[in-house]
Amino acid sequence: MKSCSDNLGRAIRPMPGETLCGDQVGCWRQGETLYMALADGLGHGPEAHHAALSTMQHLMALGSLPPTRLLGRCDTLLRGTRGVALAMALIDDQGTLTHVAVGNIRALLLQQDRLTRLGGARGIVGAGFHRLYAERHLLRPGDWLVMFSDGISEDIPISDALKDASPTDQTARTLLQRWARDNDDAAILLYRHA
Repeated sequence: MKSCSDNLGRAIRPMPGETLCGDQVGCWRQGETLYMALADGLGHGPEAHHAALSTMQHLMALGSLPPTRLLGRCDTLLRGTRGVALAMALIDDQGTLTHVAVGNIRALLLQQDRLTRLGGARGIVGAGFHRLYAERHLLRPGDWLVMFSDGISEDIPISDALKDASPTDQTARTLLQRWARDNDDAAILLYRHA
């Protein structure tokens, strides 16, 4: 399995006072396709951490199933855990982004100063969900995909923050420090298409 692309930035932070983070971010490659995922275990603390970390392990182990099937398998495998909100993005070698999500993970696509909020199904991975669908977009060089948990407010000024930024872990940490709320775990994933 190849490593992640250089045009990624990731950061997670547990809720202040906690040592384990219930939000987790993962990225990996299967062939020429880049897989990215962000899981938010319900609540915070050890049980949320276990659910989110298990999600990442299951996703990577399941291989190159279609994204809707990946979430369906995770829903079964996470029964008995606290469950997670989960978003996945796949980018193939043609620059096609496929996005699927369950729960309240935010996913934003920035294309030439146009911001698109990507959708998702209602429910909890590990407790069931309805009307899961795959959303597809063609990416161009310079386009950004930003995914973040509900530990960050929805109304962040992301376009301004990324205007002169690079997709690095340091950029992600800086944004997390600036925007993460004090009453929840928080995670952010940045991707810039090259």
